[in-house]
Amino acid sequence: MVEPTLPVLPLTSALRGHLAPLLESVLAAFRDQTGVDLLPVDADGVAEEPAHVLLVLTGGTEAQALAFAGRARGPLLLLSHGAHNSLAAALETAARLRADGRKAHLVHLGAEAKEALPVWAQAVGLARKLRGQRVGLVGDPSPWLVASSPDPALLREKLGIEVVLLPLEAVLERLPPEVADLPIGEGVEIGEEARAMGARVHAALRTLAEEQGLTALSIACFGLLPHRMTACWALSRLSDAGIPGGCEGDLPALLALMAAQALTGGPGFLANPADLDLRRERLILAHCTVPLGLTESHRLRTHFESGLGLAVEGSLRPGPYTLVRFGGARLEHGFFVEGSVLPEPVGREDLCRTQVLFKMPKGALQRLLHEPLGNHHVLIPGHHRPVLSTFHELFLAA
Repeated sequence: MVEPTLPVLPLTSALRGHLAPLLESVLAAFRDQTGVDLLPVDADGVAEEPAHVLLVLTGGTEAQALAFAGRARGPLLLLSHGAHNSLAAALETAARLRADGRKAHLVHLGAEAKEALPVWAQAVGLARKLRGQRVGLVGDPSPWLVASSPDPALLREKLGIEVVLLPLEAVLERLPPEVADLPIGEGVEIGEEARAMGARVHAALRTLAEEQGLTALSIACFGLLPHRMTACWALSRLSDAGIPGGCEGDLPALLALMAAQALTGGPGFLANPADLDLRRERLILAHCTVPLGLTESHRLRTHFESGLGLAVEGSLRPGPYTLVRFGGARLEHGFFVEGSVLPEPVGREDLCRTQVLFKMPKGALQRLLHEPLGNHHVLIPGHHRPVLSTFHELFLAA
């Protein structure tokens, strides 16, 4: 879970005397109004953050702010309050930074801060949690993901995430001959051989993640089908264990799964938009895997397209969810919609095994159709649109 804290660099004019009481009172006011703890640190500490927060305590601090901005690459947030010419200095500084092409935002103590600052803190906290993670791309992305295969270097450039390219053979080489912990649950045309296969693939991926120090991975799972294997069960169990597991080598979808883990402490559900009802604003999402921690019940099935191996047919818990998609050649676009997973079963045999009926707000389905970003979307439990939109605008948008 993301903590509502922000390291800040206090800025004061040299003309002012001892300002410790002012700093303490402003910090307390922000905390009381927003619930966010502002932690004063030095310039080096703030420069190391994914976004840089400057607390403008007094006027006459414009040059200090610009000097700091010259050494820091990330977006900047100026915090002002209603005394000591703080707002005047923050306005002047923000105007210059934007003229210089920098992402610069201003939040003033009061009603605006109460709404905006907690969202900012969570968005920056999300970026902080993602930075430094090491994720695996196992096998080449599926060839049909023509809009979902950005340069892996983008994740390092924009978010500080390292992508490790691994061959599919790395999984096959780590398959144990047998395992004792077989998949549990009712099976439909699923025997012991399929259960053992699912457990072996899970063990191989878990071993690969441990050896490579991976915090998340996406596998070109269709490459396993010639070996009469699937990764559906393995990805479900990895995700439940806190290692987001994505399908088909889709990096934008894996990023959304990582965001789900960071924001909620649990997994998201990656799926294909499969059918829709514009009049009733309903979308059917389906895939052959789902983290069991998100389900009320599940059955073991074969993989839909191939009829092979082991897949998961889960019944997702109803309630509020956020539908997420990152897209664009440089991940500069985003789709974030809050809605509800409905309790009504879909029960179709012409779609992937886990099927979800998602009620969307008015106009969202039109946007999905008219401004598509690609196939895979991720459902994250809870309301997260403001945080994800802010995160995207700060760290991914052009």
